[in-house]
Amino acid sequence: MKKIYQKLFVAMCVLCMLASSACDDTESPSLDFSGDVDIHSFVVNGVEGTINEENSSISVILPAGSDLTALTPQITLGEGAVIAPASDEPVDFSDRNGNLLNVTYTVTNLSIYRKYDVSVDVARADITSFKIGSAEGDIDKTNKTIVIYLPEGTDITSLIPIVEYTEGAALTPESGAVVDFTSPVTFTLDYLGSLFKYEVTVILGEAPKPVLVIYNGEDVSPIWAPIASTINNGYANPKRDAVNSTSTCVAIMRNKEDTDDGGKPWSGGALWGTYKVDIDPAEYSKISLMVLKEAAGDVQIEIQSDGEQNKDWLKVFYSAEAIGEWQELIFEIPESRTAVINNILVAPHVNETVDDQTFTSHMIYWDELKAYPKE
Repeated sequence: MKKIYQKLFVAMCVLCMLASSACDDTESPSLDFSGDVDIHSFVVNGVEGTINEENSSISVILPAGSDLTALTPQITLGEGAVIAPASDEPVDFSDRNGNLLNVTYTVTNLSIYRKYDVSVDVARADITSFKIGSAEGDIDKTNKTIVIYLPEGTDITSLIPIVEYTEGAALTPESGAVVDFTSPVTFTLDYLGSLFKYEVTVILGEAPKPVLVIYNGEDVSPIWAPIASTINNGYANPKRDAVNSTSTCVAIMRNKEDTDDGGKPWSGGALWGTYKVDIDPAEYSKISLMVLKEAAGDVQIEIQSDGEQNKDWLKVFYSAEAIGEWQELIFEIPESRTAVINNILVAPHVNETVDDQTFTSHMIYWDELKAYPKE
């Protein structure tokens, strides 16, 4: 019986629709899909963008140093088409911090539309590798310098560097050319009308030891063991800035109360066992650590040899002048120490807190643990 009623209901609905259609003499407007919704040209500051019709994207590369805010692209469209944002309308392709912004442009014509993803950037070219024989240069991309160390007695008046660099750029002097390095030599990349210059210096002698990165939360991330705390490895950096821009760090809850979970002066973390280090005091003189907390006070690094032997306790004060900010603290390895450092224990607030009326329980963070060679 229920199925019969359902069929009657459907039949009645169809009859009503037919009746309504018969009584309405209005014709539905026809759709016209013949409009041209392509962007035919996209020019910014005289530079024509590359249009990829397959994925509806446009990229523009401006000369190095160009301001990417309030740009006014000149756009050519098909007949009858309109676009938003409009041609010559100021548009920001980067934010105030220099982060690039992709902008969607929508072309409409008759009954159809098309969206284009538009990116504008500046020309960037780098030297990525610089070798002379088996020696490889140390490239500083920020300051555009390269330093390479060669053995004593090398004739530096006719060396042949092999250089790798951004594809599409032209390099002067060319890779493989004979170069006199009696004085620093400028290598110039010419890319999309912009010049990028590197000063290359050859030094005879043994290269100094590099800074040893022990932990940085990114590509060097040993696992910290808890010491009277609950430790958070890979914790999101709460304040990414120019001082510490890494994405993750180490964190513990430092409790005011006297507990075995973050409430001891020595509460913190350790690198030992599987993640022990190997630092020779004959070669390294100091250790640095980034710390962020909400209270001034001592930060302690304890250094040990295997088996928790040959202990030294190093303390540095976290300043009240920059509470709540990342501070880089420098710990001097005692000159008298000869034993190799295998274990590193960090106590980010080694002060007693139970009777400290100014201290409240809060998260404390550390990051960027490094050892610096002797000069």
